[in-house]
Amino acid sequence: MNSRERLLRTLAFQPTDRIPLVEWPVRKATMREWTRQGYPTDVSQPVFLNLDPFYLNVPINMGLYPAFEEKVLSQDKDYKIWQDQLGAIRKDFAREDNPGFVTRTWLKFPVEDRTGFLAIKQRYESAADGRYPENWPARAAMLDLAPVASHLSIPFLFWTARDWMGFENLCLAFYDQPELVDEMFWFLTDFCIQTLARGIGQLQIDMVELKEDMAFKLAPMISPELFRRFMLPHYARLIAYLKGHGVRFVYVDCDGYPGGLIPLWLEAGVDGVSPCEIAAGNDMLRLGQAYPGLVLFGGIDKRVLAQNEQAIYDEVMGKVPQLLERGGYVPHIDHAIPFDVPLRLYLYYRRLITAIAYGEPVPSPRS
Repeated sequence: MNSRERLLRTLAFQPTDRIPLVEWPVRKATMREWTRQGYPTDVSQPVFLNLDPFYLNVPINMGLYPAFEEKVLSQDKDYKIWQDQLGAIRKDFAREDNPGFVTRTWLKFPVEDRTGFLAIKQRYESAADGRYPENWPARAAMLDLAPVASHLSIPFLFWTARDWMGFENLCLAFYDQPELVDEMFWFLTDFCIQTLARGIGQLQIDMVELKEDMAFKLAPMISPELFRRFMLPHYARLIAYLKGHGVRFVYVDCDGYPGGLIPLWLEAGVDGVSPCEIAAGNDMLRLGQAYPGLVLFGGIDKRVLAQNEQAIYDEVMGKVPQLLERGGYVPHIDHAIPFDVPLRLYLYYRRLITAIAYGEPVPSPRS
């Protein structure tokens, strides 16, 4: 069974030869620390960590294009004020000590009202040359032949509108500018469908990720009532289009605790959720019981990896075997691996998951 077959059968709650062995990408600051601890820099992560290829990205640009010019507006020894590629004005540290783990401060966003929205719409032309690579037919054919699942990432409604307006401004706009929110969400969904129309018939897209990140600790950032009013019709419309064109699996990328949004996602046709952050209040076993048809990704508490082997053993063995028996589960860390996680403890975690996958004796924790 190849990687594509194994993953797609897992997502369909079907038997496989073993679970997929995949992981959240390792960020620069973490890899910096691991290199100091002996990680061999001349060996790729999949080889060193005994990982399967997770998926191959479908090279269709579904975001803002062209990007804004990045430019520094002012800087001193501690901070810089600059414009990022999304057009936001930010105040950040002048020096980035831990790449991949950055604290950001936003000062201004490109969309404050309908005038700003009409301006940024110009960067969402479906027919723009940069949406597809020049060798698109060859790339599409390669993806169809690959033994690895094909995956398309779409920055969708909450994610994109937050990039345009900022989190607080968007939350206020649901009440103060509802007509503008409606117009933005209709436009974004139309844009997605029109952009995909050019190429979706030329290959099999196995997985689509709707990037949203609309939850934080213990609660979503938008109420179920507002989601139903503003977002559910567009979810249903896009997902119906995707599945009507052969997409097998649609999931929502949402950090934090989505809570009452999950039933609405399912109503719209969503199949799964990632990465199921434990620190935010997600309980994997309860999620699996409450939503027996929901595919779950992740759910291994990243904080535990910095503790000791016993804590890692308890975390993995307390949930992974039960979730695998339920089905529809792909285990991996519940977000970026922190840079305080020792390489030796991370490797113990990987040995546990690999042993479970192959039905081998699970290595006992050392004191």
